[in-house]
Amino acid sequence: MLTRDDLIRERRIRGGNLPGLLLVYSILVGTMAGTALAIL
Repeated sequence: MLTRDDLIRERRIRGGNLPGLLLVYSILVGTMAGTALAIL
């Protein structure tokens, strides 16, 4: 399981563009929201 820092590092290495970063962050936020809802 990758941590958030690992994902950010991956994007930097690949020279990630803005849409790519937004996609990664939306996935991260969606996952965190989903887990929070599952816990609640």
